[in-house]
Amino acid sequence: MGQMQTVSVRMSDEDFQWLLALQEPGARTPSERLRALLAKAREQESRMRDPELCASWMRGLTQPFVDAVTAFERKTRTHSDIVRTVAEWAPQIMATLASSRLTGDRAEQDATEAEAVLTQQSLLLLTALLRSAVTSTLSAYDKKVLDGYLPDIIELANIISTKSGKETQNA
Repeated sequence: MGQMQTVSVRMSDEDFQWLLALQEPGARTPSERLRALLAKAREQESRMRDPELCASWMRGLTQPFVDAVTAFERKTRTHSDIVRTVAEWAPQIMATLASSRLTGDRAEQDATEAEAVLTQQSLLLLTALLRSAVTSTLSAYDKKVLDGYLPDIIELANIISTKSGKETQNA
């Protein structure tokens, strides 16, 4: 570690109480806790530049929810493919959004690459969700959760199918 600098900080009593209550391994004093927070912020910033590290970080953010769902499903002997699928794909999509940058002369190429990845991820999520709708017994807590959406999805699929058919005939 480099040379240490002294920094004086004024904060509200509410923020100070929060800092004192913060549970950071090996950080007992307010100064140690602030240093731990700074280290986490620097680590987070470096993860934001790498899609894989960012996805891992995003999964960590959603892990408490996934753990709660696992406990709920075990207790109730239920399962939702919908919740699991979204929990799997949402961190990856968020990581792409958070880690993608449009920089200088590469902005157009970066935008095109981000668009391709986001399209792939989003359509894979959509496809996985739609697969849930084709089984005779939907794996969801509410067996009718998709019912209100299916007519619009079917209508859009028909429009896309018709449009694609016309483009194929005109080619």
